[in-house]
Amino acid sequence: MSWIIILILITLGIIFILLELLVIPGTTFVGIIGIVALAFGVYEIFILYGNTWGIISLVGTSLFSIVTLVMALRSNTWNKAMLSTSIDSKISQQVENITVGSTGVTISRLTPMGKARFGDDFVEVSTFGAFVDPGKEVQVVEIENNKIFVEIIEK
Repeated sequence: MSWIIILILITLGIIFILLELLVIPGTTFVGIIGIVALAFGVYEIFILYGNTWGIISLVGTSLFSIVTLVMALRSNTWNKAMLSTSIDSKISQQVENITVGSTGVTISRLTPMGKARFGDDFVEVSTFGAFVDPGKEVQVVEIENNKIFVEIIEK
């Protein structure tokens, strides 16, 4: 095996290990391939070029891997790649026509949140934990901070 193939194996091993640690979550096949490629490259140097070059390549590969990992973690590359904006808007739901005691019909399944129609208004409503199928009559029992709580009307 030529030294170019060994160098490619070690380089791919380091790249795959960095991908495993920084990009791909969990222990995956990529990390295992990286460790095997890195170990096989160093092993081949021991076999083909002797103990002296083997130890030099082992120490050099270890130091290069550590320095590369430290540089990747400290650089601003990840700040450029990550999402730094946050959503701070809120939906303003108009509930002026809906009061406690109003009745309506569920449009979607309430699990425990969903849509209901009160007259011509379609609004998002919540239950106190019960699941309600679509097409059931509900009654408003509480309105708290523009959040409408309903219960099913038993017939």
